[in-house]
Amino acid sequence: MNALTQPVVARLSLASSQHDLHHARSLLDSALGFVRQQAATAQDPYVISRVGDVQIRIEVAAALLERAEGLLDSEKDATEISVALAESDLASAEALATASDAEFELTGRRTVLSGSLHDPLRWKRHLIGNFRLNGIHPSAQEAV
Repeated sequence: MNALTQPVVARLSLASSQHDLHHARSLLDSALGFVRQQAATAQDPYVISRVGDVQIRIEVAAALLERAEGLLDSEKDATEISVALAESDLASAEALATASDAEFELTGRRTVLSGSLHDPLRWKRHLIGNFRLNGIHPSAQEAV
């Protein structure tokens, strides 16, 4: 079985990506509100660059999430769907971690987040890399 034959699990994976992406956007918005109140800080080149970095990561995660949703709804190849889900999960989790780090760097506070500890990201990197590099299709256990 894989993401295509386990639609409930695939939808949960999408929900996790959506959750992380929503939180990343919220953290960035909160940090931006704080920084904008500090006139000198808002003009700092490091701060401007950091905000740009977080925004780019959020947009990439959003694009990968949209792609995964589209593939899941299209009944494409199960392996492509599994890899797209893993890419979306990874990008969303990394966008959230980046936004959380930026929040701390820019505001001095950190919002407590529930993480993706139940589904280690390093295995998603392995799944994606093994498929893209070696053409090895994820096993049923890896695919969700």
